[in-house]
Amino acid sequence: MNDVLVNVENLYLGYAGVNLVKDLNMSIRAGEFWSIIGPNGQGKSTFIKAFLGLNTPIEGKINFSGIKRKQIAYVPQSSAVNPNLPITAKEFVAIATKGLPFSKSRCQKIDEAFNEVQLSDKMNRNYWTLSGGERQRLHIARALVHSPSFLILDEPDTGLDFVSMENLLTLLLELREKRQMTVMMITHNLKTAERVSDKCALFSQGAVAHGSTDEVLTRTNIQQAFMGVNARTIDLWLGEDAEENA
Repeated sequence: MNDVLVNVENLYLGYAGVNLVKDLNMSIRAGEFWSIIGPNGQGKSTFIKAFLGLNTPIEGKINFSGIKRKQIAYVPQSSAVNPNLPITAKEFVAIATKGLPFSKSRCQKIDEAFNEVQLSDKMNRNYWTLSGGERQRLHIARALVHSPSFLILDEPDTGLDFVSMENLLTLLLELREKRQMTVMMITHNLKTAERVSDKCALFSQGAVAHGSTDEVLTRTNIQQAFMGVNARTIDLWLGEDAEENA
């Protein structure tokens, strides 16, 4: 059985004549956990937007051979919720079901999503009274109501304290296992990528190193991608006793 969901072929991405991504070829399989990493301005968000059909490649294509785009859910880095608008956590999630027929099944999906992100006791709380970690889990609940096979998150760990980040990462790993779901997230935290993802894509200067996490997150690749970062900092990222694997 072919479990390839997406094939990226000869992909070039960019704006105003500037190629941010050049000749990218990669495959994404069912059940994989991908971390998208690299310095700012190197094409990570541009790649995700192309993946979601929000921008057009300069060249090449993204073939959805084993999945439909509507089966992909996206959790943005921030939400456009008006801080002056009194909206409950349940209302925030229910908005995502707009267009679906109102039914017992629809209500059940909302309840299940809250249960999965462990926020059932906060359904009637005002959105803005939730902590940053709780809001991030709420955004994931909002994505889950459409029963996605593929979940994409844009820097979900940004601004979270240690405990909230640990809870979030545990949740994502549990969702992948329970729902047999493919997960892809943009993160700036190399340790996070190393810990939770089996696959990585490192964007830098038009090139994308991709493959298994231990093959991508080598000293050589990190030094090339994050030029100007001193060796000691890289040692801390990799661990002081880390051996070069290049």
